[in-house]
Amino acid sequence: MKFFGKTFVIFAVTVAMTLVAGSAFAKYPNRPVKVIVPYGPGGDSDLATRVWADAMERELGVPFVVVNKSGGSGVVGTAFAARSKADGYTLSNAGIGNTLISPNFSNAPYSLASFKPIVKNIANPFCFVVPADSPYKTFQDFIDACKAKPGKVTLGSYGAASSGTIMATMIADQLGFKPKFVQASGGALSMVSLIGGHIEACVSFPPIAAPHVASGKARIIALGQRMDAYPGVPSFGDYGVKGTFEGYGGIFAPAGVPQEVVETLVAASQKAIKDPKVLKAFHNMNALIDFRHGASWEKELEESYNGFSEAAKSFKK
Repeated sequence: MKFFGKTFVIFAVTVAMTLVAGSAFAKYPNRPVKVIVPYGPGGDSDLATRVWADAMERELGVPFVVVNKSGGSGVVGTAFAARSKADGYTLSNAGIGNTLISPNFSNAPYSLASFKPIVKNIANPFCFVVPADSPYKTFQDFIDACKAKPGKVTLGSYGAASSGTIMATMIADQLGFKPKFVQASGGALSMVSLIGGHIEACVSFPPIAAPHVASGKARIIALGQRMDAYPGVPSFGDYGVKGTFEGYGGIFAPAGVPQEVVETLVAASQKAIKDPKVLKAFHNMNALIDFRHGASWEKELEESYNGFSEAAKSFKK
């Protein structure tokens, strides 16, 4: 009996250790994944992240829960994600505003190095939008009005340190005009102000503007790059503006995340981006598919980050 007792104890301990080890090294993901969107619901970042999260649920078989944690032009939610455990169970929406602009133009408690880029899904050309009945029929009309009334023509954006305000200021400086910025707490709310007649124009991205353009309530008058969806709408480059003015929709994880997590998410994303349902969702948002991952994309991000860092120096003078 004593021998049996010892044997049973040894067996029980072995089983327990095996279960613990199995739990610790279970294949990722084996429980719900939280995806932080650092902006309010309804904007392009929110919509794009939800398309990706839904696809990941189908591909990986666990819930990918989108959590809106807005504030500080995207800084609050992004900082939360940066501080989270690097185990792949807290991810972040990644866009030009929260990952490239805010760390350079504000006191964000993180930098690009705080994250491991996972995938880029879409590109969103920056755009200027006016109400359908606006007297500004072209971007040149808007520029001329701003020059005639410096600091008087209202231009909606979504935070003093947001991508919208920074990029619009860079464009305005090159073209020699000065609008009066009216800030909202998000891109979707800025569009609401535009449609409501509270501002004369706003900066946005096609995924946010598209429903209002389709309904005949708004018009896009200039874009970061020409789009087939908006034939005849000029790019900023057509007006002599230099530089790339484009948002993007991607996913980051906290720095130090295991390579297994990165590979799993990339592989699932590669399948998802070929899914007709995903492609249709992005198409309906008027976003451009631009799937990227790996070293070349990370190098491009670093170059853009450094470029905004240099631009920030002139803004602070």
